[in-house]
Amino acid sequence: MAYNRTIFIGVLLPSLDDVRNRLNSVSSCFCLAKWATVTLHLESGTNHSCHHPMVHETPVEELKSNPSSLHNTKFKIEQRKAMVSGERPKECGYCWNVEDLKSESAISDRYLKSGAGHTFPLFDKIVADPFNAKINPSYVEASFSNTCQFKCSYCSANFSSTWADELKEHGPYHNDHGNSYVKLYKEEENPYIKAFWEWWPDLKKDLHTFRITGGEPLLSPNTFRIMESLLADPQPHLNFNVNSNLGAPEVLVDKFIFSTTGLLNSKAVKAVKVFTSIDAYGARAEYIRHGLRHDYFWNNVECLLESHEDIQVVIMCTFNVLSITSFKHLLDKILEINTKYPPKGKELRLGIDIAYLRHPLHMAVNMLPPEYLEHMKEIEGHLVRNQSDNQDGSVGYSDLHVIKIRRIIEWMQKGLSEAELKKNRADFYKFFKEHDRRRNENFLEVFPEMDSFWNLCKEAAGEDLV
Repeated sequence: MAYNRTIFIGVLLPSLDDVRNRLNSVSSCFCLAKWATVTLHLESGTNHSCHHPMVHETPVEELKSNPSSLHNTKFKIEQRKAMVSGERPKECGYCWNVEDLKSESAISDRYLKSGAGHTFPLFDKIVADPFNAKINPSYVEASFSNTCQFKCSYCSANFSSTWADELKEHGPYHNDHGNSYVKLYKEEENPYIKAFWEWWPDLKKDLHTFRITGGEPLLSPNTFRIMESLLADPQPHLNFNVNSNLGAPEVLVDKFIFSTTGLLNSKAVKAVKVFTSIDAYGARAEYIRHGLRHDYFWNNVECLLESHEDIQVVIMCTFNVLSITSFKHLLDKILEINTKYPPKGKELRLGIDIAYLRHPLHMAVNMLPPEYLEHMKEIEGHLVRNQSDNQDGSVGYSDLHVIKIRRIIEWMQKGLSEAELKKNRADFYKFFKEHDRRRNENFLEVFPEMDSFWNLCKEAAGEDLV
């Protein structure tokens, strides 16, 4: 399959060949996301240029001269200089892993993120002054708090207060997963939130998209403050997005739906999109994302889609070892809902983005035995059989969904060393054995089809099979 034609991620994009050639005319390491996008973890004073690199600190002293230093940190400017000079920033390993596969179907997110509608139009501006420390990004994702009622198995105390509470009660996990703490500020005393609100009047004028994340945003008063500010001072060019686990109390979900429909009805923003997360189906999804109530989740998805025809919901799937065996059921559920709420044009009302998990290593799919590639091939075939351009009333998946599954397959096929496999599998067993003890769960009751893999990991951990 050739991938040089135009594809869609919500908006019309340039061809991948055009994006690749223009980026590589600057450097084979050049990525516009370092300039045009940022995720701000205001609760901890950290940020990263997209969701793939690990976060880095935003020194408070850098904010004193200009609040845009929330994005334009000295560290990030150094990474920009490296990219322009043809050096690969280590923090961008997600994309280098894919590009090193040197496969036509392994499309790097460096091209997808740079080619996005909110990013690619800034190419000439960024290239003209690549080290401009005062640039306003066109895409901002911001979290105000780590308050969250979920404790997903691949999350950590930094992003979930419930994780933090568990660690206080039971102590750390053996392999440090989820144990790390950074200094967290109370929302009302946070210098980074103060700097954000100082920057907001100037920032919002240049924004294509503003996205609130968490923690769980519906549990933060700053989420509703943002929405009130947009109602008071409309930004009709702005795409307003919110990440939510859709598991908050009903009163807050209802308040959120009322506020989002208010933004659309008053034309205070251009569009509203809600990003949510689920990585498997049924009890398997609840196991991965502890705190999830499966039926309540899907009911809230439908309530959002019913509330306004211009609201779109997108599932952010963190594809991991526990996703595989029920993933086709998840894909079928998405098609079922899209049939009920037909797309406007080519965009599904309920979308899905499929990113492969890299951390923690003990949940990454590249540590699975070879027989799981057959499951992956079945998922790929399921997507191919259910492809559609969504123009004739039918609903289906796009080329991009197939691309993302195929690159996961190729990454799995690349494999790990025996030492890496043994360590990651041992960590899997040790983590989920302790996970089950703390959370009153039972892995084999939820995933009986994975008993052979569980025993493989148990052996790697040095425990006898009984």
